[in-house]
Amino acid sequence: MMFGNRNIYAIEVYHQPLDSSTFFMCGKMCIYLYAKPFGDIDNEYCHLYPAYDTLKNKISNLLELKYDFNLNNDFDIFNFLDDKLYNLHEEDERTYEQICNDMNPYLKFDFMTNAGETFDRTKSFIYMSKNKKIHIMYQNIGDSENDEIICNELDKDIFENTTRGFLKWYEEIENGKNSQLNP
Repeated sequence: MMFGNRNIYAIEVYHQPLDSSTFFMCGKMCIYLYAKPFGDIDNEYCHLYPAYDTLKNKISNLLELKYDFNLNNDFDIFNFLDDKLYNLHEEDERTYEQICNDMNPYLKFDFMTNAGETFDRTKSFIYMSKNKKIHIMYQNIGDSENDEIICNELDKDIFENTTRGFLKWYEEIENGKNSQLNP
C-alpha cells in the first residue's frame, strides 16, 4: 500500500500477518522523501507499531515541532540535534539526571530513530520551520558508502494528509485483527 507521492513524501507499507495474537501488527515499510527511500522495505515481518506510534505522536503534536534553531541550514540542525540526543562523550561529567534534563527539550524532534526494525540503521529528525514547512533529515548509519545526511522540506498539508492516510490504514487493520480475536 502506498500513501502519498513517492516523488515528494510517501509511506509504503505492507501488512504481513502472523499467526499469533500476542504481537502488534507486523509487515514491511519505508518512507520516501523526494524519491529516496528511508528505511528498509525489504526487511520483512517488522513491528509496525513503533512507526505508527511515532507518526501518530508527530501528527498529534505538530505545532510543538515548530522551532527556530537559529542555525544556518538543516545539516547544522541535524548535527546539533544529533549532538544533543546521541553523542555522549566519555569526558562528559554530567550526572545521568543532568543528561536526561539536557536532552528532554530536543526529544520531540527525534523522528523514526528506533521506530521498529525497518529504521534500525537510520537516524532522523523532524521539525517545522516558521513558514510552516516540515523538515525531515535522516542518515543511514553503519553504511559508509551511503551515510550522507539527507535533508528534505515539504508542505505541512502533504505531511499531514499522507501520514493520516497511513494511520487510518493501520488502525483499520489493527481493529479488524482485534475484532477477529475477540468476537
